[in-house]
Amino acid sequence: MKPLHKYIVAYIFCVLGLTLYSQGISPQLDSIHKLAGSDYDNIPLYNELLNTWEKEKNYTQLGSDAHQFAKWIHKEKHWKEAISIIKRAYKAREKAIPLNNELLKRSYFNYAIYNKRKGNCDLTIEFFEKVIKIKSTNFLKGRAAMLIGDCYEKNGDLFKSIEYKNLAFNYFDPEKEFKYIVINHIGIAYTYQNIRNKESAKNGIIHLLRADSLLKLKEKPNLSRQYSIQTNLGHFYYEGVGTKNIEKAITSLNKAISLAKKINKPLEVSRGYYNLAILNITKDPKLSELYFKKSLNYSVKNSPIIPLVYLGLGIKANTEKRYLEAQEHFKDAFSAYFDQETPSIYWLPNKEESEKIEDKSKFLELLKRKLFSWNQLAKQENNPSFYEEAIKTTVVSDQLIDLIIQENFSFKSKLFWRDLASEIYVMGLKACLELNKVDEAFYFMEKNKALLLTQEITKKSQSIPEDILEKKTKLKNKISELQDSLDAQKDSLSTIFIDQNNSLQESKDSLSALNLNYFSNINITEILPLSQINLKDDEVVLQYIMAERVADAVPEAYGMIISNTKKEIFELRKVDSILDNIVALRKQLDRPFTTSKDIMNYKKTAHQLYNSIIPKKIQQELKNKKATIIPDHLISFIPFEALITDKKKGSYLIEECEISYTYSLSFQKENESFLRNAKLDFLGIAPINFSNDLTTLKNSAKEITNANHYYNGTLLTEESANKESFIEEANKYRILHLATHADASDSIAPWIAFRNSKLTDLELNSVKNQAELVVLSACNTSLGEVRRGEGVLSLARGFFKSGAKSVIPSLWSTNDKATATITADFYKNLSEGETKSAALRTAKLNYLHNNTDAEASPHYWASLVLIGDSGTLLPQFNNLLFLWIGLGMVLALVILYKLFLKKKKQ
Repeated sequence: MKPLHKYIVAYIFCVLGLTLYSQGISPQLDSIHKLAGSDYDNIPLYNELLNTWEKEKNYTQLGSDAHQFAKWIHKEKHWKEAISIIKRAYKAREKAIPLNNELLKRSYFNYAIYNKRKGNCDLTIEFFEKVIKIKSTNFLKGRAAMLIGDCYEKNGDLFKSIEYKNLAFNYFDPEKEFKYIVINHIGIAYTYQNIRNKESAKNGIIHLLRADSLLKLKEKPNLSRQYSIQTNLGHFYYEGVGTKNIEKAITSLNKAISLAKKINKPLEVSRGYYNLAILNITKDPKLSELYFKKSLNYSVKNSPIIPLVYLGLGIKANTEKRYLEAQEHFKDAFSAYFDQETPSIYWLPNKEESEKIEDKSKFLELLKRKLFSWNQLAKQENNPSFYEEAIKTTVVSDQLIDLIIQENFSFKSKLFWRDLASEIYVMGLKACLELNKVDEAFYFMEKNKALLLTQEITKKSQSIPEDILEKKTKLKNKISELQDSLDAQKDSLSTIFIDQNNSLQESKDSLSALNLNYFSNINITEILPLSQINLKDDEVVLQYIMAERVADAVPEAYGMIISNTKKEIFELRKVDSILDNIVALRKQLDRPFTTSKDIMNYKKTAHQLYNSIIPKKIQQELKNKKATIIPDHLISFIPFEALITDKKKGSYLIEECEISYTYSLSFQKENESFLRNAKLDFLGIAPINFSNDLTTLKNSAKEITNANHYYNGTLLTEESANKESFIEEANKYRILHLATHADASDSIAPWIAFRNSKLTDLELNSVKNQAELVVLSACNTSLGEVRRGEGVLSLARGFFKSGAKSVIPSLWSTNDKATATITADFYKNLSEGETKSAALRTAKLNYLHNNTDAEASPHYWASLVLIGDSGTLLPQFNNLLFLWIGLGMVLALVILYKLFLKKKKQ
């Protein structure tokens, strides 16, 4: 007698065989396929068969036949019909019993592929995601992740593209899917090309060298992929930030051209010669021109290389100061993009044309070069009309940038595009300065400041149910936790990280019907026009913009002063000296004065900086005024209050005017419109001691205790000053005061310390608050990474994003004793009706005038700055007020009692 398990095994094999047979195409489908004519001609017969399976509810057979039929129709290039049929296939396979995940996955994959060919990126991504999520083997999952990466790259979301392409490696079988591993390495490198920083250039080369090593393992390497490796290496060795090596670039590009000729690919030969032409623009101009001609000779009609060649010729002409000729080449590039004759060099794309452009980054580069050429031509010809053209080009470029960042990009990709936009705006400002176009200049400056933050603030005014926002917050917190761990355990956690991101996106998609504006970026935040800024007679605004036009170059910088009587643009000269002085000043502010030489050096640096960033012609405009400073770039890292206005007297700017800061006036308007209705006054947090070896802050408890004399509320100290309590309580109070340690310059995850653990900036983004004021009496909370177009990504910014109306952060490590003195005075002044900016100024001046020598160093009093709303903030419940009222009532009763006794005696 055979063992029982052998019968079971035999039974399973029989059932599996029948199942697999039943899941093959039907003989009827095969018969139709063998008929004369194309499959497209026989669609009625196919549909009749599929309808039969539908009526019989034979979803297994319907799925198999529809899947195969769709492949045949797709092969005949009837894309629309193929999509409709494969949709029928996957819907049938979803209903089939038993459910076969492997077959369902194949139908999802084909539906995604067919939609990709039609350019339906959203559907493509959605169904490739289904392929990855479905519980089955890894077959097709790696290709799905890789192709999702391609879709995000096409849309301009470069960082999401890299996330998914890296994820693909987790699913590829090293033997069976060897070619896809190589293709993916090359694809990631190409994505890294477009990011344009040192890290991306190095990563790109690493992936290309890995692909090259893998190809060498094969006896007959794929020449087409070898070409891709060499041409991309050539790019990194020529244009990569930090990887530039001209000789290596020439070697790689010549190898690429040789390989392209061997495999008979004229388009790739053309691309190779184009790359060599670009490389030789300054190295050997004559050779460059020869290579451009060769590139055109190998091009065919409508080749994507043709507009790039004309762009390159324009760049070459710009380099040789032949700006009018450059404009002619840019005109030809525009004509090649749209396959139409362009009548003049004054071309600009309309909105419809801008929307049609697939490679918007390359087209933006064309506009940027055109803009540069107009500015130079205007100067060369002394013709103001060319500056007018420069401004028009900036406006159209700005519209194109808006189109790009309307996509649902990752935050990193949005920052990347904002970075590119910054180069455009600074060139537009050059033209505005020459023509004194203050309205346009103000718009470009505002557009270059904290636009992404302003979008987040705008969303807060949307009416979204609390439970929905809570779900979104939990998902974002989970993602932030995974992101922190991702670098250390990339392979094991990347899939989970992607899944959580997808859950967040699904949450947004499913809830978007409630409020389209909240869950999308369709609307770009409206920029406040200069004409709508109404200042009082004692108010003045000083705004800056600073940006490099080329990576690692010295930036150009402009400023604007706005008052009731003056609106003027000015250029900052000798920017390299300004940057050096900012660095020097920050070093001098990091410690108190100890010698007379320290004082002399500080006065010299701070006075030079004062004259450099506040030109003499506008210095009088600031005296006795309330000045709002809108800084940019490294200017964000200095306290204007501590600039020296008179080197001999050693007087500070704070002694002449009241100063506050903001990210932009558009941001300020949006942020002030957000409704805050916290019921309680004050939440003070001072851990004093820390569980993670941070130094004890002995005087930190005094800060919150002193504030509590004027603003009634809750004090969390020692063990109660933990992260969980802060997250739970933050949304209930009008004032949040954190007297603790922090580090916004932490390259991995900026943080604020609580007694038990640290709160990262990613977590902070999702902690809700309704604070009229946040005081961050902690180290470096106004510092962080500088991102062109957005400003400093500081912890202060995180509090604004989560709801704050104004924030007082610190610019360097504070002295807790001096800070306790200043903040106590600040709260006293504030409670008595002074504005936030006036209260802080008075407190600083009191400290400055009550101390001498080293104790009067700006190190002690200048670190805290006010960002945001500078209005009043009176206590709702004032302990001292109640005390005086109580004493008054007692006194009144005593007087009444004495009067009563006197009257009784009479």
